[in-house]
Amino acid sequence: MPLQLALRRPPRGGSTRLQFGRTEVVLEATRGGYALLWLEGRQARRFALGLGPTSELSVALAAPRLPVRVAARDTLALAPRARLRGYVQVPLVPTISCRDHAGVHRLAEFPPAELEPEWDDREGTVWRCVSPFHVRYPIPGSEPRVTVAVWLANPTETIASPAYLPLVLADADLRPVRGGVGARPRRLTWNGQGLVATAAGAASVTR
Repeated sequence: MPLQLALRRPPRGGSTRLQFGRTEVVLEATRGGYALLWLEGRQARRFALGLGPTSELSVALAAPRLPVRVAARDTLALAPRARLRGYVQVPLVPTISCRDHAGVHRLAEFPPAELEPEWDDREGTVWRCVSPFHVRYPIPGSEPRVTVAVWLANPTETIASPAYLPLVLADADLRPVRGGVGARPRRLTWNGQGLVATAAGAASVTR
């Protein structure tokens, strides 16, 4: 699955289309500018764009820019001194960007409905999503997701049953793999109250 696709400018009166999952992007050349239509199921957003002579548009599948709490569909339980390895999937955020001589600018982001905002008194707004724990690759044709291998450890003398897995993802973590998108593994350790990251990249604690 490509992480970025060019949205080429159409000739006057023409249009350019891109489609992935249930989302379709249409760029139309109009008199005096461009019209951009974003269609996702029954929802639609329309933009009137003025583009510079060197502006280039692209649609990228980006990592969520807020921390993500992944609730597994399976109940997670680790015995004392136990380890558990699995895979979770996090929805990607389709993003429209414009590149010109001044750099790259994000025009719009479209977080999917599977990412639900949640308020945390310490971290502020975070995303929450639900994922199976042992599905390594997404179903062909499904909505764009990144698959993350997670290694859980419980070094305590009590049963650990985390409510969710805290993850922080960045665009640099994403890479195409076997027709999907993957990220480097995350190691999380139970500290008696929640999971904490034991490798760089996902520093967060559950409650």
